[in-house]
Amino acid sequence: MCPICREKNSNTMKIKIILLLVIATLKLNAQNNSYAKSNLKIWKNAKSITLAVANAMPEDKYNYRPTEDVKSFGQQMAHIANSMRSMEMRFLNDAGWNQSEPNANDMTKNELIKFLESSFGQVIATIDALSETDLTKAGKQFGDPALNKEQSIHFIYDHITNHRAKAVLYLRLNKINPPAYRFN
Repeated sequence: MCPICREKNSNTMKIKIILLLVIATLKLNAQNNSYAKSNLKIWKNAKSITLAVANAMPEDKYNYRPTEDVKSFGQQMAHIANSMRSMEMRFLNDAGWNQSEPNANDMTKNELIKFLESSFGQVIATIDALSETDLTKAGKQFGDPALNKEQSIHFIYDHITNHRAKAVLYLRLNKINPPAYRFN
């Protein structure tokens, strides 16, 4: 082979190797920047805020409810933890959830906080394990409209926010300053 052809082949090979490296880097970055992975910080923040709200209420006020027809503060915490796991199992893991919501009156503040920590930990781990393909699969199927797994993550987050906001109101009604809200 002539020296010019050898040089062209060598340059062609270098270009091919560089292109392969660029493609591999792009694929790796795409996996690291997935929707689920990019939202882990938001979920960890939600965990932190929710635990701060739970810790702000004195234990002797965990049975407080502004009216008889609403959940107590403690039951709001139990509901957040249990429903988060229920929705995670049904909507994200395609599995059943047959545990009924525990009665907060039978739990201490520390037990409820551990329940919240555990539930958030499980949900965050599940979200972290989802691939981009997983996110497009069916999630919440009851009601209208049905949701894919990505939309179901939003649904679960919205549900947590709804009940945490109620708990914040309970703090204010007891003249307790709630933790400052933050998104990230």
